[in-house]
Amino acid sequence: MPVEVFLLTVVPAADTTKARSVLHGYTETRPVTHRFTRVRHVRRLDQSIRGIPILRSLQSSNPKPDSLAQWQDLHSTLSRQQYMLTERVDITQDVDAAVAAGQPVPMSEQTQKGERILRFNDFPDPPNPRVPQTVMQRKQIDIREPGPLLEQHMADSGFSVANEYIEETYHWWDNNNLEFVLWRQYNDLPNPTPAPLVQVPNQAKWMVPDMSKMEPVAPFWMLYVRALVDANPVDRMAERMAEAHGRLGKVEKELEGVFSFMVFDRRTLDTRYTGEDPE
Repeated sequence: MPVEVFLLTVVPAADTTKARSVLHGYTETRPVTHRFTRVRHVRRLDQSIRGIPILRSLQSSNPKPDSLAQWQDLHSTLSRQQYMLTERVDITQDVDAAVAAGQPVPMSEQTQKGERILRFNDFPDPPNPRVPQTVMQRKQIDIREPGPLLEQHMADSGFSVANEYIEETYHWWDNNNLEFVLWRQYNDLPNPTPAPLVQVPNQAKWMVPDMSKMEPVAPFWMLYVRALVDANPVDRMAERMAEAHGRLGKVEKELEGVFSFMVFDRRTLDTRYTGEDPE
């Protein structure tokens, strides 16, 4: 299973333009990716369901899905512990349409039927004397499927929507395969609880808001510097993790005085689910 290794810090909203300029120059990324994503937390209210019940169906399908290995990893993980997962869809084009119209617009058919990402992030590893204090790491699974298919798979596995919100991000990449992400979240969107994942016939389309009229949750952005370390081949995993730590340490040293990467309590990123929905 891949491991996400990352640095994290806070960037005040007043310093965002300067931060973007610094990151643009540091990474020499052209062009910069600016994205809006609808994020839905999904979880199971029935705690007796374990794993992914539809896995056997996926294993016996012909042809087998390209994401079968990721579904198997997720099944193994959820067989031991319940987690809050996220379902993610890029709504940037729809946001542009809503801003141009000055009012919410229905999610387009292209977005509705396009690729979704189901993401599992594990509870971050505890502090380790072999890992720099400011570096956090956690297992990650991304499953990419067309929207209707992914929603049906999750609904058939007992999942429903806990809450949903929109995140705004800027992305840069450097020559060492590190991703730099400036991220902020907008207020939760109204949604019945528990909300179904799959739209029923004649249900109104999801409305994409005019983001120029939305307020962010807080007057700051979060900056992530992240590497995704592949788990294969297994016998070189420790070596690749050490390399990722070194690359992040180099970034932290070179950006010293501009960004101060912080030591966060890993419990702030706890994704384990015990029956209580996030606030």
